[in-house]
Amino acid sequence: MTKSKIFSLLLLSFIGGVFLCSIYPVPQLRDGILIFAFLVLIVAIFIKKDSRKIVFGFCILMLAFGFWRSFEVFNYRGKPAIKNFDATEKIIFSGKIVEEPDRRSNFSQYILESETFGRVLIKTNLYPEYFYGDVLKLDGKIEKPVRQLADSGFDYQNYLAKDNIFLISKYPEINLIERPANKDFYGHLLNVKKSFIDIINKIIFEPHSSFLAALLVGARRTLPADLVDAFNRTGTSHIVAISGYNISIISIMLLNFSSYLLLPRRLIFWFVGIGLALFTLIAGAGASVVRAAIMGGLLILARREGRFYQITNAIIFAGAAMLFFNPYLLRYDAGFQLSFLATLGLVYLAPHFNKWFSRLPNFLSFRANLAATLSAQIMTLPIILFGFGRFSLVAVLANVLVLPVIPLTMLFGFLAGLMGFISLKIAAIFILPAWLTLSYQIWIIKILSSLPFASISL
Repeated sequence: MTKSKIFSLLLLSFIGGVFLCSIYPVPQLRDGILIFAFLVLIVAIFIKKDSRKIVFGFCILMLAFGFWRSFEVFNYRGKPAIKNFDATEKIIFSGKIVEEPDRRSNFSQYILESETFGRVLIKTNLYPEYFYGDVLKLDGKIEKPVRQLADSGFDYQNYLAKDNIFLISKYPEINLIERPANKDFYGHLLNVKKSFIDIINKIIFEPHSSFLAALLVGARRTLPADLVDAFNRTGTSHIVAISGYNISIISIMLLNFSSYLLLPRRLIFWFVGIGLALFTLIAGAGASVVRAAIMGGLLILARREGRFYQITNAIIFAGAAMLFFNPYLLRYDAGFQLSFLATLGLVYLAPHFNKWFSRLPNFLSFRANLAATLSAQIMTLPIILFGFGRFSLVAVLANVLVLPVIPLTMLFGFLAGLMGFISLKIAAIFILPAWLTLSYQIWIIKILSSLPFASISL
């Protein structure tokens, strides 16, 4: 048995332990499985002395460790004040906004870090507007999020818990206590992002501006509701979700740009890595963006090195590392599940589809996009049906028609945004090609979504 295979088996065992705890988190099993794992390992090492049995023993130990690690997280509900919290009266508390504000069409959400209650999700009006780093004083009721949202099986409580949020407050009275004069590094990046989005909004109209902002920096909250529904019906939501595909395009652009700079080969990936890290921070550095950056970076690295099948261990390692820090992701983050399944589809299924479609033309990456779309659709189908209850019958066609122009859209949109810091008139010239490709994409998506058989609900 190779070291590579042993490595992957150990990590998969850890992931299995996380999954086991997510469905059966009882203390008795936690203690029992640790004792059982050590006994199996001792027997394998000192009695059997068989390499395969020793590996099996270590796999059982890793499974137990995964269960133990997850149990410690699942049974932690923030600070002691949260565990027996009872929302009966209004409470006055203060906190600092520690994440990028989430502005929707008719309300805003902020994540506050409070010394007493930890991270609290605040839902309030759009105005007045608050920013990252602001210290706020709130007067209102705070409560635990409901376990399940009405008329759905969605576990809202654990969905927020994956971000270490255990309490929410809806429309409290808010007073600004302090707005820091000097922002930290992340605060400056968010200012750059906001300025970039403002430039996009000035040089191009809706819904193109929201679509482009979602493509480039993940600002999808302001997308019109009808366009969001069209994305869902055509299976193209991943385009505006900062997926591995978007990250891969950015990586390719950075790789091509670095080649013009004549950088040494060993420095190129440092250049790309730093670029991806900065983009991840600008896009919000949320779990989904971090996951996309990891998977997109791995894919482009493997493609660059020509070792596509050698990234399996890297994918498993990335998943295990993310689950070590946040076991909630495995069961309560559909984006995590979809991202890894789609990536595995690109690794294992796409090469076979490329061979089967070898006689098809590859104009504008038609064959490659078809193979990639089918691979991702097949691997993610169980999660889509079980988690969302909707399946798009036109997803393959929509992706094949839309994906070829995404790189061009992102390139000219990014250049226009950069030029906007110099002159809006120059930016308006660069935005024209992006406007044309955005119009084409919106037209395709709306036409396909209007078909009566575009998607089926289960």
